[in-house]
Amino acid sequence: MEKVLAVAKHLFTMYKEEFHKNMDEMKMHKLMYFSQRESLIQHDEPLFEECFSGWRYGPVLLSVREEFMKASPFEDIDDSISSDAKALIKDVLSRYGSISSWNLSVMSHEELSWKLARSGLEPSENGTRQLSIDAIRLDAVRERLARRHMPVTSH
Repeated sequence: MEKVLAVAKHLFTMYKEEFHKNMDEMKMHKLMYFSQRESLIQHDEPLFEECFSGWRYGPVLLSVREEFMKASPFEDIDDSISSDAKALIKDVLSRYGSISSWNLSVMSHEELSWKLARSGLEPSENGTRQLSIDAIRLDAVRERLARRHMPVTSH
């Protein structure tokens, strides 16, 4: 299992290399969520251990949020991760990297894991409930099935 901040730093760096700009915090949280879900799709194992909080704009990793509060996020973080993790992050970036932060937020609101963590909360509340890894596994199964039924398009 990878260290969450190492994954975040690698994602941050890859995004900057590909899109020639820094990733905003909202996009980071959503891409981290989709990376976790993708790991469950591809390997049936979580990519990292930290749990997401079900905040009003979607899943949030508190350690990543703390990193974004710094003047130079991820500067002192070791980004050593496995080649499998690098490939997975590259796949997530190619699938979701060009989607706006707000649209990623909307997409995350369709996830069962986020909906369960938000149950009973007002829309304006951030809340403190965590997304369960079992619920993210269900989201992964749903996504895997949706991909199987996607029509193939030619370019």
